[in-house]
Amino acid sequence: MKVWMNNKMIDAKDAKISVFDKGFLYGDGLFETMRAYGCSIFKIDEHLSRLFDSAKALKIHIPYSKKCLREAAYNSIKRNRSKDAYIRITVTKGGNVIILTKEFKGYPRGNYIDGTSAKVSKITLNEHSPLAGKKTLNFLNYLVAKEDARASGYDEAILLNTKGDVAEGATSNIFLVKNGRLFTPSLDSGVLPGITRRMVIMLAKEKKIAVTEKHLSCKELISADEVFLTNSLAELLPVIKVGRAKIGRGRPGEVTKLLHAAYRQLV
Repeated sequence: MKVWMNNKMIDAKDAKISVFDKGFLYGDGLFETMRAYGCSIFKIDEHLSRLFDSAKALKIHIPYSKKCLREAAYNSIKRNRSKDAYIRITVTKGGNVIILTKEFKGYPRGNYIDGTSAKVSKITLNEHSPLAGKKTLNFLNYLVAKEDARASGYDEAILLNTKGDVAEGATSNIFLVKNGRLFTPSLDSGVLPGITRRMVIMLAKEKKIAVTEKHLSCKELISADEVFLTNSLAELLPVIKVGRAKIGRGRPGEVTKLLHAAYRQLV
């Protein structure tokens, strides 16, 4: 496995950072996760723009241009001989920029046919934090929430914000369908402005499905006709159970299927 690190392509075993790097010591850094289909990285320019916008907001210097990182990501795919791949760019305040590439064929088909489950976490998201809406290396809250959900038999954790509104999944954005309309937490709920989230909103509007971004309560989530999660790796993942509550008819819904098909066509 080859790793792109600070403008060099090296063997993974040789990829090392200093123990004094602020990313290692304090989680002071950012990352982006992308997916490649047939050697083409989906929406790479949007991912890089979000990375640089977050870096500017948090005063993290990225010593390379977007063009350089774009070329490096594609070179990483080529050197690792990966066509369908997971790509992660990590930037630390210690000045390190790392690109990891791994073969990725997607989630199991059963997750889309049968649906997945989620649990509302006890961990809350602070929508007022300067870290809200950014993919930082301060990821422990999300990891603990996800691990707790899995230990309880669920696939994903759903975090509420300090107001008790539905915010986001540990590794995903959330959508719900009610009476044929699509709803998702507004950005001021503290959620990540997901690239897949944005694509789904665009596709829904193209399909003449009304879309509303708003503050959503747990009651609205539980009473939804359909619920699905989005991220770059999973695309659109149907949720058929939240906690002990069955969502809709307890199977992936038609709006979810329609939008996922449209997303796949876009890909």
